[in-house]
Amino acid sequence: MSSNRICPICGREITKVDKYKPSTYCDNDACRDYSKYKTALEKAILKINPTSDARKVIRGDMFRLCNLLSNGTNTSGSKNDL
Repeated sequence: MSSNRICPICGREITKVDKYKPSTYCDNDACRDYSKYKTALEKAILKINPTSDARKVIRGDMFRLCNLLSNGTNTSGSKNDL
């Protein structure tokens, strides 16, 4: 029997069925990791009070992350990369 539930991260069907605690994500660890790290990043951003220059760096980092979805670019490039 199919659960017909969809993972909100990757869009694939959630195949694991548990009547006590339904799965939120598919079997891919990366989907759970994405959700966990996104929440952690949101909390961290709310706690910091960056200067104007630091905001530009953060925006650039976020822009590069968005580009991963758009064109599959797999490069770092942050000014803070060591």
